[in-house]
Amino acid sequence: MLVSMLCCVACQNTIKYEYDLGDGKMTILGQLSTADTTHTVFLSMSYPDRIDSLPGATVECFVNGSRILARSVPAGYSEETDWMTGETSLVPNSLPYTRYEFEAIFKPGDKIRVEATKGEMDAWAEIVVPQPITVISVDTVTVAKSSVYQSVDGADPYEQEYVEFTARLGDVKGADNFYSMDPKISTAIKLSIGKEKDYETINEGPASVDYETFHDMILEDGYSSGMGDIFEDILPENHTGCFSDKMFKDSEATVKIYVPTYYFDFYPYNYFYIASKVEVDRTFRLSVKSFDRDFYNYLRAINNMQCYGYDVSPIIEPTMLPGNVTGGMGIVSVASESGIDIPFPTKVFDR
Repeated sequence: MLVSMLCCVACQNTIKYEYDLGDGKMTILGQLSTADTTHTVFLSMSYPDRIDSLPGATVECFVNGSRILARSVPAGYSEETDWMTGETSLVPNSLPYTRYEFEAIFKPGDKIRVEATKGEMDAWAEIVVPQPITVISVDTVTVAKSSVYQSVDGADPYEQEYVEFTARLGDVKGADNFYSMDPKISTAIKLSIGKEKDYETINEGPASVDYETFHDMILEDGYSSGMGDIFEDILPENHTGCFSDKMFKDSEATVKIYVPTYYFDFYPYNYFYIASKVEVDRTFRLSVKSFDRDFYNYLRAINNMQCYGYDVSPIIEPTMLPGNVTGGMGIVSVASESGIDIPFPTKVFDR
């Protein structure tokens, strides 16, 4: 056995691989959702050493065979200052991708095809809109976690407080399912203006919020399984918040996330110059996205790279990540969203 192993090692040859820097592939990324009516697709040309934008392409979406043509969105302009003269001017933004948008309403069970063409290049992806998970209930409590944070300038350390959201989820039965959490906050600001106390309402959001898990989110309920399941479903750090139903298939599970309390703090400094009284209503929506295995594998790959310190862009990566695009590279996903709205008590501020 030893001789055989040594022979195998000794017989290895080194093959020099040379790639063509001009050999690029069309890359498509689209993260679509049943919660949206305007959808965005990003196109680029990915080369071994760079990414370029891809203007002038034709992007189409087919919903159960019905065609929708996407429109190209200009990259816009940004200010640039001449370091010698100090003069500022508007210059076109240089982005490594081109953005396309289209309008559509998706429902569970719809068959979606996104296709991009330019010249002889033709790339496409087909997916089916999954069934949404059931969010049975959500409970909240404010907690102080043990993580200690040290402020700058030698200030005393402190513990960050979090609002703990405990969600009871019901799995979609009869299928392999894959999910992620997507919490958002909406704010309604009611202003009392003038002597007649006329009111004006300003709505902000919904805006996404960052959250912590502290433990693997799907094991919060004490579920356990075989070592194969453990290695697949527990991530060292779950940056993308994704999980599968492997440990609660056709059943229910408890998932906990922790949102820092500063997301719920709001003081209307900018409104007191026009209002004598301000009322603030905030609504937290805990949404859960359902998607297919292809997008789950894509999120896990990005997450694993981030865990090892790689700076990964969620837009377009010139890296061989898992995908579902035929004729090119990338991923197109469609998520079904369901969730519960949790209103927080109204805060009243008098000038």
